[in-house]
Amino acid sequence: MAKGLDVGTMNILSAQQDGNDTVFVQQRNSFVEIEYSDMAEQMLSRSEVLHIRKDDKVYVVGDDALNFANIFNKETRRPMKHGILSNDEKSAIPMMKLIIEQVVGEPAYPDEKLYFSSPADPIDSDLSTLYHQKTIESFLDDMGYDSEPINEGMSVIYSELADNNFTGLGISFGAGMTNVCLAYYAVPVMKFSVARGGDWVDEQAARATGTPVDKVTSIKEDDFELDFTTDVGGVEGALSIYYENLLDYVIENIVKEVDEEDVEEGLDVPVVVTGGTSSPDGFEALFRDHLEDANIPFSISGVTHADEPLYSVARGGLVAARSDEDVDHQEEAEPAAANE
Repeated sequence: MAKGLDVGTMNILSAQQDGNDTVFVQQRNSFVEIEYSDMAEQMLSRSEVLHIRKDDKVYVVGDDALNFANIFNKETRRPMKHGILSNDEKSAIPMMKLIIEQVVGEPAYPDEKLYFSSPADPIDSDLSTLYHQKTIESFLDDMGYDSEPINEGMSVIYSELADNNFTGLGISFGAGMTNVCLAYYAVPVMKFSVARGGDWVDEQAARATGTPVDKVTSIKEDDFELDFTTDVGGVEGALSIYYENLLDYVIENIVKEVDEEDVEEGLDVPVVVTGGTSSPDGFEALFRDHLEDANIPFSISGVTHADEPLYSVARGGLVAARSDEDVDHQEEAEPAAANE
């Protein structure tokens, strides 16, 4: 057994192997605060709604938070911002701990291997990811796991580029950040993030149209397509505009960051895009068109979109954890064999 964990700004997902299948557990990374009453807590417990009580407040956490926010006409709150723990949210740590415990469960045995995603430091912001990474690692170690961080972009390569010897450019379009990694034979030669993702798109579209951010997010998640046939004056039109701007911004930074010496001469590099923000229909075609128009300093063999973009990072963490666990078992077996 081993597990992978995608610690995302919008969603937290775990992945583990069950026979020939990969099983995913997912919770929305958000919560909403409601007034405490005995009746409210009894109803929440009876309905198995994930929640935590603190003083005279009850916090509904995870997937149910959005439903309760709509019922009580409240905004959901997020433990993470820009891909890391939010320093604006005092309840971030207990909420994150509760969601992570719900998603990964107890380890199957002491020191079960678990790889969790961690973003690279953004090149367009002074944000540091170290505190976030160490805090998540502490949560998991306290639960009894042997946890290791894995760069989010590298996790995409583990998940999607096994047939290409883990060689290529992996791009994870998350809610808080976009992570980019170029690797050769599972060795990263370039990795970075930018502090823009799905949240940035939603916030810009909300500001442009005077629509609440949660409403924009709901529209984006409900069959939104990047087909540019919608009215530019509406929310979907604004989303299309800012999606296109995000893609240009990411590609511009790839051009800036990739050193021609990082790329082996004559090698065609496959590109794979994934992440929840890449989910709308039309994303792959739009990204490919913009990439073809850019002055990329290496040859691209093709652009693919992960079949299950929301699960890609968690699956990559699982691949890394299982590989690490196999190495540990082999090292344990070798001394035993030598003593026979």
